[in-house]
Amino acid sequence: MMSLKRILLLSLTLLLFVPASAQREDQKQLELADGYYKRGEFQKALLTYQKLYEAQPYSYTYIYKMVDTYRQLEQYDKALKILEQKIIKNRNPLMLVEIGYNYQLTDSINKAEELFEEAISSIEKNPNYVYGVGQRFEKHSLLPQAIKTYKKATVFLPEKNFSIQLARIYGDMGEVKNMFSSYLDYVAHKPSTLNNIKRNLSQFVSESRDTENNKSLRFLLLKKIQLSPDTYWYELLSWLYVQEKQYKKSFVQEKALYRRNPESLDRIIDLAITAEDNKDIETATDIFSYILQTSQERDVLLLAHQSLLEIEAKSATKKQLDKIKESYLSLFVDYGKLGSTLSLQLSYGQFLAFKMNKPKEASDFLKQSYKLDISPFQEGLVKLRLADILVLQEKFNEALILHTNKNKP
Repeated sequence: MMSLKRILLLSLTLLLFVPASAQREDQKQLELADGYYKRGEFQKALLTYQKLYEAQPYSYTYIYKMVDTYRQLEQYDKALKILEQKIIKNRNPLMLVEIGYNYQLTDSINKAEELFEEAISSIEKNPNYVYGVGQRFEKHSLLPQAIKTYKKATVFLPEKNFSIQLARIYGDMGEVKNMFSSYLDYVAHKPSTLNNIKRNLSQFVSESRDTENNKSLRFLLLKKIQLSPDTYWYELLSWLYVQEKQYKKSFVQEKALYRRNPESLDRIIDLAITAEDNKDIETATDIFSYILQTSQERDVLLLAHQSLLEIEAKSATKKQLDKIKESYLSLFVDYGKLGSTLSLQLSYGQFLAFKMNKPKEASDFLKQSYKLDISPFQEGLVKLRLADILVLQEKFNEALILHTNKNKP
């Protein structure tokens, strides 16, 4: 006679090795039912969900789908009957939320609120219910109850953090200040998410520094810096100033960040380029000048020198243009005419042709650049610049030949 232990093991084995074909058939039927539901054919959907539920009566997926379909058919009593059967032996808080929602749909508000409170209180006994309970509340747009759920869980699960859930809910409710505060709490909890949080915040701030949203976020960040001057608060405040196109104020924050962690000037370089692209020439000049004073890296110094000369050339007088030319030539003396200074050479060729009106001199100069030991990509850059200069001289055929010719000019 087979022992009870062996019977249980055999039953478990059979459950674990459900034929793949049966699983595929269930999935096929579920997709069929979902299709009926989406097309508004609720009676057909219900019949299919019922068959699936009969085969797997412990599946919450099928319970939720059946209940939801009954609600679409306004058969709330049948939905309630299914749900109440599930709490006879165990008052599962997820089912309590569903029953409460069912009562709310039939205007039995007091009963609904009692069940909601019971579901939230269940977290005291088993805090891990927070995820399921919170999600059921959110699904039914019971947002105040969801907030209460996550806040209660914070007390009983202090090692967890529910700020991201709270931020999302506050955003849905239009409580932007509370949403900002929750997002910042999450940054403090997990700084590695900073870039993702920026993307979320960007939907709620604008270029206008005087909007209530911008004011609220700026106030919260300044307060965070006062209380706890962590680097991510400076970075977020700098980011906010960039959204508002206040590049000078962003520069102040970036300098503070760099002083705390003087490893890379990449963020400051990006800010300088952004300021220049957005026509804040004064701030861009200040930032590139700061980079010259601060960096010891050859490539960074070259970039700063080149950028400052290009900025200066945009509004230079004839006399100033001669001085800028001398500065370019001086840089070639210091850094050489090498593949590593090709960007500076291209800039100088552009300057000669389009600012000093010396296209012949520019072409001759760039043809020398082409003879350097440079990569195919760099060769392409020189060709493009030479072609631009030939077009300036109205030598269109030569420009076309240059584009199509694989040999060096």
